[in-house]
Amino acid sequence: MSSHPGPHPGPIVARMMMMTVMMMCIFLAPHPASAASSLMTSPNASAALDDACSRAAPRWRAAACLGSTLPYAHTTLALAHDSATQEEAWEKLTMWVPPPRGGVDKPGLRNAPRCWSVIQPLLCAVYMPKCENGRVELPSQTMCLATRRPCSIVDQERGWPDFLKCEDNNKFPNELQKLKFNISGQCEAPLVKTDIQSSWYRDVEGCGIQCDNPLFTEEEHADMHAYIAYFGSITMLCTFFTLATFLADWKNSNRYPAVILFYINACFFVGSIGWLAQFLDGARKEIVCKSDNTMRLGEPSSSETLSCVTIFIIVYYSLMSGVIWFVMLTYAWHTSFKALGTTQQPLSGRTSYFHMITWSVPFVLTVAILAIAEVDGDSVSGICFVGYKNYNYRAGFVLAPIGVVLVIGGYFLIRDEAVGS
Repeated sequence: MSSHPGPHPGPIVARMMMMTVMMMCIFLAPHPASAASSLMTSPNASAALDDACSRAAPRWRAAACLGSTLPYAHTTLALAHDSATQEEAWEKLTMWVPPPRGGVDKPGLRNAPRCWSVIQPLLCAVYMPKCENGRVELPSQTMCLATRRPCSIVDQERGWPDFLKCEDNNKFPNELQKLKFNISGQCEAPLVKTDIQSSWYRDVEGCGIQCDNPLFTEEEHADMHAYIAYFGSITMLCTFFTLATFLADWKNSNRYPAVILFYINACFFVGSIGWLAQFLDGARKEIVCKSDNTMRLGEPSSSETLSCVTIFIIVYYSLMSGVIWFVMLTYAWHTSFKALGTTQQPLSGRTSYFHMITWSVPFVLTVAILAIAEVDGDSVSGICFVGYKNYNYRAGFVLAPIGVVLVIGGYFLIRDEAVGS
């Protein structure tokens, strides 16, 4: 038998069709009116069905359907109108796929793999549905409709039996009306639960990124905050004394190019205030966190306070103004060195352009960043700045301007050395 070649596909299909016809004849044959059929239409179906619930299998047989173990102990024949006993239901189930005997499979829908993969759940849901506390679990219409196209051979031969037709909405209801879902889900770290839609992480509705940067530990957060407090305080004190020195003799010190140092220190003094504002009581959380304890991203937003935006303006505007003043300083030095030994005033009439450039360019950049809402909070630095989330904006609005400033400033410094030599 083992050396005999396998059957030709033609006979297999023919035998499958013959088997299907035989099954349909059995299914469509008149059957005595069973108690199970009346249960579905009786107004007292729930009470009557309680008595109809029976064990899924005798004690000596495993509770299984088509080889799969049933996750429940009791079932009913209320949906299978062609069976009066469980033994008869098992017999009808095996008609769809007879077990292997003698090494040769008898014909059945198992030989149609795509049909068999979708019809098994439907057959088990009809012949051995879950029955508990007088209520039977109905198969969904989606499960029923999924068998129509792959199992079209059944429909072509004799059609589906009445109790397997999907048009019966009472037997095959919409599954969304019958299933109950557990909605008490939890967001997995570093996401936290939030109802604010603007805080939702992409493709994860109801969850947003936690306020504390998950890439750093609490100890690392504390260390960084200590460094910021230390260097920020030193910067503020140094710039403050520089400003005080200029103001003490403002009449004599208000001359170019020396007064440019005053404006540079003024910019960094204001910037240090923006960095140190986070050390006020509860200020850091107010600056970098949203009200739902998620990270501030894409500020400004209409639902949050302006503390994040305010700190960004102070830090960013003062930084850009300070570095542009550096270019003005190098240009003023270059022009002054060229005029050494002459009576001309090289900076006369040009100082107004210094102010126009150094105050207007940072203003335009700041407004552009706010317009595209690319201000993000960071728990490590304790401030809001551009490009924490999108590094391209950090490169465009911070690195690029500073790079241009260094190139231009370096050019004037090199020219000064050439002039001096």
